[in-house]
Amino acid sequence: MKKRLQIISMIAVFMMTFFLGSQMDSAKAATSKVQEIKNVTVVINGEKVTFKDPIIIKSDRILLPMRAFYEAIGANVSWDSTTRIAKAILNGQTIDLTINSKTAVVNGNKIAMTVPALAHKDRTYVPLRFVSENFNGVVSWDQKAKRVDITMNDSSGNETTPTPPKPEVPYIFHINNTRVVMTEPVITKQNRNYIPAEYFYNYIENSSGTWISEDTFELNIAGNNFIFYANSSNVNFNDNYIVMDAKPFIEKGKMYVPTHFIVDKLGGSLRYQSNIRELYVYLDNYLFTSPVLELFNGALPVPKQIPNSNLVDSRDLLISDNPEVLSYTKVPDNESTLSQYHVQAYKTKNEHRVYGWHLNDLGQKVKIGITIENTSSSTPIKITSSKGVSSKSETSRISYEVGLTIADAVFNNKLSQSSSSGIEIQPGETKVIESFDLSNGRIIGFLHDFDVQSVNGGSLDYKVRTVLSKTDGDLTLIHTDPVPTNGVHPRGAWENSIISAEVPAYTIGESLVGYSISNGFTDNLVTAENSLSQTNGAVGNIGHFGMDYKVNIPIINPTGEPKTVKIKLAGRGGIYSGAIKVNGQVYLIPDIKPNITYAELPDITVEGYSQTIQLEVMHAGGGNLPLGIYVEGY
Repeated sequence: MKKRLQIISMIAVFMMTFFLGSQMDSAKAATSKVQEIKNVTVVINGEKVTFKDPIIIKSDRILLPMRAFYEAIGANVSWDSTTRIAKAILNGQTIDLTINSKTAVVNGNKIAMTVPALAHKDRTYVPLRFVSENFNGVVSWDQKAKRVDITMNDSSGNETTPTPPKPEVPYIFHINNTRVVMTEPVITKQNRNYIPAEYFYNYIENSSGTWISEDTFELNIAGNNFIFYANSSNVNFNDNYIVMDAKPFIEKGKMYVPTHFIVDKLGGSLRYQSNIRELYVYLDNYLFTSPVLELFNGALPVPKQIPNSNLVDSRDLLISDNPEVLSYTKVPDNESTLSQYHVQAYKTKNEHRVYGWHLNDLGQKVKIGITIENTSSSTPIKITSSKGVSSKSETSRISYEVGLTIADAVFNNKLSQSSSSGIEIQPGETKVIESFDLSNGRIIGFLHDFDVQSVNGGSLDYKVRTVLSKTDGDLTLIHTDPVPTNGVHPRGAWENSIISAEVPAYTIGESLVGYSISNGFTDNLVTAENSLSQTNGAVGNIGHFGMDYKVNIPIINPTGEPKTVKIKLAGRGGIYSGAIKVNGQVYLIPDIKPNITYAELPDITVEGYSQTIQLEVMHAGGGNLPLGIYVEGY
């Protein structure tokens, strides 16, 4: 009996131990899961910070959305999607965190972490306490109030001293890539942004503004008519009365109108960066000079390759598209050269085209510039015919707001004259051709043409660069070698910026035939090997970015009677967009999805027994993707 009781007792102890262990394991597993927590107050240096994305907790550690948190404490952040490493820099301190790794690198030293950085709902999260304390901050947590206080100190461990107030930063209005320094502020009411109506009608062609009465204002934007009433949500839009979710108002004698309402009605996009006071407005129907082609559903047959092609003209092409993504990993220094072309020529004039495409992922606003250094010891040089176009966008509308805008301006001879025309550069001197401000998270594309002439008839010796400054420094002082190439995006310099090709003659009545340009075989003429700039790598320009591709299509008309020829356009291998000039008329090609949609040019009438259709194509960015050009006549 006693032995039986001992056995029962042992079983009971075992069962209890197993049960408690299971409960503890379950509790441990529960705390190790990622959970979103609400009603947590985060205070940084005495100021409450609100995060758009949720705050999460894992293993009793609070994690915050990375980019918003780093911006709140004043750190610069970059993200490398390949290595999945987030790099942050603050007051000379550096922290590298790798997603799901419990080993951090702080100022070059490996440090173990309790909870790693992790991904949650397509956002990167970092542990609040680890980051704050390794940036010499102090963290306190009030469990009852659910409040965390973070006091950030400088690199020496001392609390930061108050900085003197910065000078007033102006408001900047970007309307269809025209940059305007505003004399009035952007005013925000109930999460809606308002600006004076004059900023619309002063910077869009064929637009006007008129006071109808002391509280009624008529705004006409290229044929679209708005009548706004002060402090009223009613608006007359093209003779239709509409109730808005906003109320215009008069401030200092000017009618402030809701930007979102105008953009919604006219079509386009809107973004306001309140931290840097920059308002971006794109009105799609007024972005371009040229009409946008209609897309049709359907697939076209596989095209043939262009049989042969040649580089023509004398304008050099410098490509600055690598690294495309400007991050602290790829561009670690405050001042860097992005691309460079050293010209040494026994002639007195040289023509240039500089094409650039970069995404700012540095966590701060930067300045990008095109500079020229006169490396001759005896020959002054002069810049002539300097003109260009630049466009900026978020990543969601790149081809429309950047690529098509540039191609449209080039083919319509709408490049803006630059103030660098006429400047002289003495031996040993460096000057700026053009410069651009680029906010964090935005892409810039630019194309700039200029000529360099010898002043005294001597031979040419100079360097053209694209450079970057994170400190708003003097761009003319940046003389470093280009940063290393990274990835497949093009970089290099070539002697020509036009490709010319002629396809076999097409006879009206034959079946549809197509040819592929940018095919990477017969027309891959701008390779890494023949680049004139090899420093720190060159990558071929297989997509012909920045180039004008000319195609002649001979048409044979056996009857000599007027016949109709159709030209169709299709992407080959990926989404395609660009501009095409047909016998002098420019059209824009919106995003074509291969085997799903295609574009069609207006009918071309062929009279007589033969005619040559002249096409010019300029890609609008995107991948190294070919375009299929098809011809059919009847």
